[in-house]
Amino acid sequence: MRCARPTEPVMRRCPSRRGLAPCAQVRTTCVPSGSQSERCRIPRRWRSSFGSRSTSCAKPADSRKGIEPMRHATQRALCTRALALTFAAVVPSAGAQAVTVIEYYNVALDHYFITSLQPDIDALDSGHFFGWSRTGLTFQAFADQASGGPGVNPVCRFLIPPPADSHFFSASPAECAAVLAKIPIDPNYRGFAYETASAFYIAVPDATGACPAGTIPVYRLWNQRADSNHRYTADPATKALMLAKGYAAEGNGPDAVDMCTPGAAKADTTVRASGFSPLTPGCDGVTPTGVLYRGAEVEPMLARDPADPNHLIGVWQQDRWSDGGAAGQATGVSFDGGRTWSRTQAPLSRCTGGNAANGGDYPRVSDPWVTVAPDGAAYQIGITFGGGLFQPNAFGAVLVSRSADGGRTWAPATTLIRDSTAFNDKESITADPTNASFVYATWERFVSEQGPAPTWFARTISGGATWEPARQIYDPGGTNSTLNNQVVVLPDGTLVLFFSEFDNVGNSTMVFLRVIRSQDHGLSWSAPVTIAQSLSRGVQNPETGTPIRDGSNLGAVAGAKNGLLAIAWQDSRFSGGVRDGIAFSRSLDGGLSWSAPVGINSAPSVQALLPTLTIRDDGLIGVTYYDFRNHVPGAPTLLTDYWLTTSADGINWNESHVAGPFDFATAPFAEGLFLGDYQALTSIGNTFVPFYVTTNANSPTNLTDVFATLLTTSVPTPAAEAAKAGTQIMRAVAAPALPMTPTLQQTLTDAARLTLQRRFAGRGAPAIDTP
Repeated sequence: MRCARPTEPVMRRCPSRRGLAPCAQVRTTCVPSGSQSERCRIPRRWRSSFGSRSTSCAKPADSRKGIEPMRHATQRALCTRALALTFAAVVPSAGAQAVTVIEYYNVALDHYFITSLQPDIDALDSGHFFGWSRTGLTFQAFADQASGGPGVNPVCRFLIPPPADSHFFSASPAECAAVLAKIPIDPNYRGFAYETASAFYIAVPDATGACPAGTIPVYRLWNQRADSNHRYTADPATKALMLAKGYAAEGNGPDAVDMCTPGAAKADTTVRASGFSPLTPGCDGVTPTGVLYRGAEVEPMLARDPADPNHLIGVWQQDRWSDGGAAGQATGVSFDGGRTWSRTQAPLSRCTGGNAANGGDYPRVSDPWVTVAPDGAAYQIGITFGGGLFQPNAFGAVLVSRSADGGRTWAPATTLIRDSTAFNDKESITADPTNASFVYATWERFVSEQGPAPTWFARTISGGATWEPARQIYDPGGTNSTLNNQVVVLPDGTLVLFFSEFDNVGNSTMVFLRVIRSQDHGLSWSAPVTIAQSLSRGVQNPETGTPIRDGSNLGAVAGAKNGLLAIAWQDSRFSGGVRDGIAFSRSLDGGLSWSAPVGINSAPSVQALLPTLTIRDDGLIGVTYYDFRNHVPGAPTLLTDYWLTTSADGINWNESHVAGPFDFATAPFAEGLFLGDYQALTSIGNTFVPFYVTTNANSPTNLTDVFATLLTTSVPTPAAEAAKAGTQIMRAVAAPALPMTPTLQQTLTDAARLTLQRRFAGRGAPAIDTP
């Protein structure tokens, strides 16, 4: 804090293992000497600790290279405080060179730590200290007094021994001195280690909590636990979250301001890719059924241009209906690596310009997917439908639209298949990265709600000029079904088609993740190879039991330039069948064999959902997912965060925060709270780009939006690269044998059947016209 008069008392609060007890009032009187030093009178009550009635102290130097003797450091801290009081009207130099204070989090300890020191950063990023990862939050400070000017204070740093096993920082020299004085005499402070008098330099607020001009507040939040830990943040939303979790705010004034920073940010750039709904109410031309969530965007997909990595095209459902599909399929285009987005539309439904003349005369569309060929041509695909499902008035199709100008405009739709007696669902499209002439589309075709649903396939060998007739390429047999068909192309041109197979065995339904391969661009296909059984039980709101429409029994897949294949999915095997976590498997031989599933979500005691996967050009694997680790039990909200975890070997993983917390409980409801069956993830050089949906707070007319985050905090430092063999933040967890009890088998069967049921729910109800 700052004094209005040289003799104004300093009042702070000091840390202890049992909490923060008020410090004694300390008066520090400083008389400017007009020279490079000042006379600092130490209050009488401190003389036994500091060993001097007064001391002459030059302006402090940087002590980060070593820890000073306690007496000298304390004297220097108090004198520095006195200098700050003397220059109370001085703010940090506008031209000063700032350093970035980075926040880390350890999920196992539930502790936070901040540092601006490069040795700390290298050690933490490399995994030398196990379990720590960046949160993405930072604020600015100064390396020394000279950089920040006379208006900044040094921040002392103490190591608190177990059970706290934590660090404490203070920008108040009086508070630093109080802690130092208590170490030898107060049992609550026994074992405290004084690490440095100046971890960094920063401005402080006045007694009212007001920061100097040109700075913003930094808040200090205490966890109020025996393992005492503080979180320091300049983000008001983070402060509010911690208060909601039971943390106590410590600082000056009504807002409890502890320090003042010249700037703060999330280290990663997050951009809203979607906007207000561009669709006109009633544009589908039919009598409304269900609930229309106007302004709600869900289920995004993203593609990167192989010829220009900064060129990205995203698609998503626009204006979701509660009973199936959306009014339109929207498109976002970026030419600057995701920093800015323009929005366009392909004529796949009536609401985005489709009509009888151009082949897009359908009231609803769903399952958006997009891909970009090596020549820059872009293709987006969707399923379109209307009428009652499996009813005489039913109609539906799989449509593809091509863009020759990077996604700015889109051609009339090409119909790959049109049906009135079957339901074509959950299609995807993949441009061959080895040959721009080839583009592959695949989906499953349900003959009835009870199955079967074989895999269908169509391709163009002319860069979209024409498409070959669609055909069945895999029959799961009986009433079994495939779902979530996706093609990945290996560097040698081999196609690997992933799918989930739902096999009905007696009274049970079991789900297997499988692949088939083609070495002739899709003309012929191999027998299936099983990756693993999916043991997903689905996700619910832990408070209300409200179902969440998630990625249960659906895998996210990716291929690398070196031929590596990988898959991630929801699975309950790592909790003994209690809750879904995130499972991962990889193949080093083109999909012929697969590693045993391992769990990769770092908070296994909470539900995790909707994994998305990509592999960076340098081989680094990235998986994004949501989880509920910040949910407050008993709260009416469902606080949810989005995470990215990365690995070079599939065993050691390093996690970064992407977004949140946001309230999942306010998501659109479509057979469950719904943000999509999938999200998206790509990379640009060393930067991962998650493309995902969150809910919007207090916005009933705009429930959700699509965001892109340029996640640079996950880029390993040189130290991390050198240490990545076996020393990453988290080690993947192998699953113990899971006894398949009748109860668990029934739970998994119910979850599998619910996954299929959600493909049809509501789509038989609308009595809408036929084109």
